[in-house]
Amino acid sequence: MPTQPNDPATPPSEATLRAAALEQLKKGSNPFATQVAAVGTADESLLTSVPEFGGNQLAELLDIVGLYRSERPTTRVYPILGDRGSGKTHLLYSLREELRGRAADTGDETLVVVVERLSPGMDAIDYLLWQIVNHLLAQRGEGGRLLGVIAGRLTGRILGEALRQLGPHQRVALIPSGGFWSRLGIGGGSKAQAKLEAIDNVIQQCDAKHPTTVQLRGAVEEAGLTPEIAMGVIQQHLDRTESKDVVGWLRKELYARLARVALLNDREPFEDLHGGDFEDTRANVKNAGNLGRRLLETWLELLSVLNIPVVVVFDQLEDYVNASDPEQRKLNRTFFTDSTAKFINELRNVCLLVFSENALWFELVTLAEGFSRERLTQPFALPGRPAKPHLVMPTRVDSGVLEKLIGSRLRAKFEDLDLTGLPPTFPFEAADLKKFGAEPSIRMCLRGMGKRYDEIVHKQSSIIQLPDDRKPPPSQPDFKKRLAALWREKVSGVAKEIGNATYSSTAFIPEVQNALDGWLQCLFQHDITGSGPWHKVELVTDTKKNQYGYLCVIRTNGKNAPGIGIGAWLGQAKWLPFDLKQRAAFFKLNPCPISTLIMLRADGDAALSGPRAKEVFDAAIAKHDIRVHQYEPHHLHDLMAFSAWHQASTAELQTTKETDPNAEKAFRDFLAELSKELIAWIDDWRKPHLMPQPVSKGAKT
Repeated sequence: MPTQPNDPATPPSEATLRAAALEQLKKGSNPFATQVAAVGTADESLLTSVPEFGGNQLAELLDIVGLYRSERPTTRVYPILGDRGSGKTHLLYSLREELRGRAADTGDETLVVVVERLSPGMDAIDYLLWQIVNHLLAQRGEGGRLLGVIAGRLTGRILGEALRQLGPHQRVALIPSGGFWSRLGIGGGSKAQAKLEAIDNVIQQCDAKHPTTVQLRGAVEEAGLTPEIAMGVIQQHLDRTESKDVVGWLRKELYARLARVALLNDREPFEDLHGGDFEDTRANVKNAGNLGRRLLETWLELLSVLNIPVVVVFDQLEDYVNASDPEQRKLNRTFFTDSTAKFINELRNVCLLVFSENALWFELVTLAEGFSRERLTQPFALPGRPAKPHLVMPTRVDSGVLEKLIGSRLRAKFEDLDLTGLPPTFPFEAADLKKFGAEPSIRMCLRGMGKRYDEIVHKQSSIIQLPDDRKPPPSQPDFKKRLAALWREKVSGVAKEIGNATYSSTAFIPEVQNALDGWLQCLFQHDITGSGPWHKVELVTDTKKNQYGYLCVIRTNGKNAPGIGIGAWLGQAKWLPFDLKQRAAFFKLNPCPISTLIMLRADGDAALSGPRAKEVFDAAIAKHDIRVHQYEPHHLHDLMAFSAWHQASTAELQTTKETDPNAEKAFRDFLAELSKELIAWIDDWRKPHLMPQPVSKGAKT
């Protein structure tokens, strides 16, 4: 019987489809190679997300945040525990993405503060204040958007209430006669009634669920009011309703300046309030002490009134507290437990999320002082669920999640890959999934997938095992390439966020000093100190100076000898000389922490062109070694990216060390190369400096 020709409509076999798909996979990179969420960007991590993994934990976290929106629970810590690689950072990314989505969809805003590092010696409460303020002072991005949201909702509440409390004749008097009203042909009683109706329309707009700055400005303009008159109404209302004590003064000042942001798009008074100079205020305010702390309490009260939860996050707790030096590690751990207990004890309505390894968390709370331990181990209860002391990450990945994980990773890397006719586990077999599911963490599961993927796609067999003395040397260049790629990624993210502009508000001083301290501490721990040893690196603080009370100090002549102080000089306009004067005052501390003061300044010596700044500088250098060092925008990008890079690269190092015995050395070499310019600066600052002398009047030149 003759052979019939193949039916062209017959679909290709699974083997044919598999072979074609494998050929396509060979042309791309391994989609399972990234096994650490912190190594990639949040967007990359979410792109391959499988909601079913960690879904219960995410739901509970959202319920916890929801409590701080609908109620007024006390400040407490919510630990999220899991072994390294269990998906904690990915869970945080998912939580933030979900919160952003809810803000966009329903207006349910959340202020999330991720603590990048907390230097021992820094006042934890002050740090939180400046993190909140810095977020809102951003000229663009999420912080700038949220400032507009807060300003709009607060101004709507105050303006609506202020207008309601006015009598009819007072409301009518707010809208000037003539002009707008004359063009409408309205006069006499009709004019008065029309004005009252216009004011009522403004009140209705103010009473909307989430009034925006654009809506408020439009309502005021449509009513024939001027923004300045509306501001006057708000100011008079605040003068009448707020107390004359420090709390009332701060509330009145903060609310009025936020109203100027909303109605006049004027940010300068708002920024000035956070400049830190309260010398010109009333005596009872100026002498009250600790105004920074009181300002934070005012902020927390406002956010609570607006139903905007404040969520403070510590991600990968081990990165905050661990150090190569046992003494430093002990100091870090004690500082963390004491600071967290201080948050709980002194602040209201703050949600603290701590993502930590199991063993580390239990060790921390066991060794903590009794007062701190009681506050860190308080159980919490969610509606319909029993009380618990912490959340726990999943320890196994079931087959359904594995299938979705495989599919999401393949789609992310191969958008044009057609998987029609292939099993959902392609390119793996059922036996592979059983093995993957037995791994103790999602990271180990992905690592097994990555290895097996190469065996299948690139025919790399793992059956033949060479003796240890015949194994090829580890590939250090590949690890360094990954470190370099991480660095470019983190710097690019910072550059995109802040652009070529430099921070122009003194409120950013604590954040910049904290970042610099992190870099210096890292160099100190790896003994990368340039031309000579460093005996100690610390962040010296003086809380009486508010944001100006932070200075990084490198002690090069002895552990307790005065060292090199490094300050970020960010003050502009009237804050420029004030900033300089506050930093120079560190020489007056007893014991004096510094012998040299380096002021990092974007415009360098040009900052001294103003008469007041020159006067302050000349008076200071007559007594002390003070130098101005200019930096470029890319230096600031590097500095602000270092902490995120160090966190991600440390996670990558922990993974690489398991197969590469030289990974530690490769990491140190890369860190030294990365820090070459900073080390060169510090070596130059160590040299004796001829103090410039002010030119006296009438001197010959």
